[in-house]
Amino acid sequence: MPSYILLVAVSVFVLNLGLIAWAITDLLPRENVKYLPKAAWLAIIAVILFGSVIYLLAGRGEDQRPA
Repeated sequence: MPSYILLVAVSVFVLNLGLIAWAITDLLPRENVKYLPKAAWLAIIAVILFGSVIYLLAGRGEDQRPA
């Protein structure tokens, strides 16, 4: 296997891990999420490749921080 394919695969893996960490740290303290319960979003983030991107684009609810 050429080394550039391995480099791309490792880069995608590391990027996905970073997005998973970001999505989970965003999901857990959030009170409101869209479309699905928190447990379902957690399963999507953990199981589906780039499920974290799906959550970050579609599942985040309104932010409840004071202005």
